[in-house]
Amino acid sequence: MIDMVAQVIILIQQAIDGLLIALVIGIVALLVLRAVLLRVNPFGSVAYYVRRATDPLVWPIAQHMPGNASAAPLILVIATLIGAFFIKWLTTDVLHALLGLLHGIASGNLLEIIGWLLYGAVAILLVLIIARIVFSWLPFVRGGRFMWTLYSLTEPVMGPFRQIVPPLGMFDLSPILLILLLQIAQNAIQSVFGLYQ
Repeated sequence: MIDMVAQVIILIQQAIDGLLIALVIGIVALLVLRAVLLRVNPFGSVAYYVRRATDPLVWPIAQHMPGNASAAPLILVIATLIGAFFIKWLTTDVLHALLGLLHGIASGNLLEIIGWLLYGAVAILLVLIIARIVFSWLPFVRGGRFMWTLYSLTEPVMGPFRQIVPPLGMFDLSPILLILLLQIAQNAIQSVFGLYQ
């Protein structure tokens, strides 16, 4: 039974990886096609459908860059690549912890189970903190219930770090320090509990 669940987790990871690759390739291809068509024939029917597909992605960024709206597609590509990297990193970490937990349950090793639970909890906290940071940059998400939930889940941990590292002007460096410390904590948990792949 546990082997079957482990296989399902591996398939989920492969599906997430495939979706991320498809998303990145799709967005990059659409934006390159958009740039080419807008230079060659901006009023053609293909250009119309490509603009119609990409405008909902490009315009929110362009509206926040009134002086240089033409850079919005490039920023969208960079944001897509960074977002895909973080999603892959975090889902791999969480699913890795789940696989380790299943292995600990199968072997009946209580220390391994506790170690993977701690590792997974830190991984989930990292996911929430990075999601809060990323979604705080999107103006159309900021005031919603989703952001309120992320804020209420992460603020008890982020608040003390904001007091330790005060903001430098408009930059709040406390999340960076917290992410670094959480990664060190994950490595320490792996070392102390002997959690290896």
